[in-house]
Amino acid sequence: MNVQGLGQAVRNAVLLVLLVALVAVGIGSFYVIRADQQAVVLRFGKVVRSVRDPGLYLKMPFADVVERFTKRLIEYDADPVAVVTSDKKNLVFDSIAVFRIADPDAFYRRIRTVEGAQQRLDDSVYAAVRIVAGKSTFDELIFSRRGDSLVEATRITNDQTSAYGVEVLKVAFKRVFLPQENEEAVYRSMIAERSRIAAQLRAEGRSIAARLRSKAQRDYTEILAAAQKQAEETRGQGDAEAQRIIADAAGQNPDLYLFLRTLEFYKENLPETPVFLKPGEGILRYLKGAE
Repeated sequence: MNVQGLGQAVRNAVLLVLLVALVAVGIGSFYVIRADQQAVVLRFGKVVRSVRDPGLYLKMPFADVVERFTKRLIEYDADPVAVVTSDKKNLVFDSIAVFRIADPDAFYRRIRTVEGAQQRLDDSVYAAVRIVAGKSTFDELIFSRRGDSLVEATRITNDQTSAYGVEVLKVAFKRVFLPQENEEAVYRSMIAERSRIAAQLRAEGRSIAARLRSKAQRDYTEILAAAQKQAEETRGQGDAEAQRIIADAAGQNPDLYLFLRTLEFYKENLPETPVFLKPGEGILRYLKGAE
């Protein structure tokens, strides 16, 4: 190979190296963020910007490094913790939390990894559950205010983790149960409380029943007395009317009145008793001359 050919080969090699370098610089100047991703751009280890929207972006080759984080919801499963309620009941809460990375810049500066976020949530969720349980009774946590307790626990946890670029969307209780050593004692206490309430309700029911029976008896007596009074008045009016009618009849026909009264006497005093009378005696004397 002559000198001219050698020079041409060197030029070709240099051009190839330059071309490869240009391609590498070109490739290193762009980066892609997917729809389910967000990122921070580091320049010599320092955050220079954060990217939350998907697309194709420019960066300084060889100097900028892109750290990507997910936008998806992340589930955190806390270890069961024992707390004491406001009415001095020991309970064990098995909790979960759902969170997402809301601020990639703060997240990278303070935590950097999902595992680090879950470790921070350990303390935050435990503190939130302890605060909520300390202000609520056993019945409120289990039944009457369970939803409100979860909302408050979520708010407290989110207040503590927002500085790390993490947003807690939901704190929930998978299970709430009694410690094994307290379970029987709590059950006995619950049974005694329910028995006390049942006895109180039965006593109130008996009192109401006695009051209703007394009122019913009083009403019955008053109604019966009024009915008897009305009946006596009606009978008195009937007897008076009967006496008036009889007096009128006796005045018009005395023999008929005596005849009827004699028949009434026989009927009342000699029921089903044969009576033998001679003609013109007893009641028969009123029949003289009757056609």
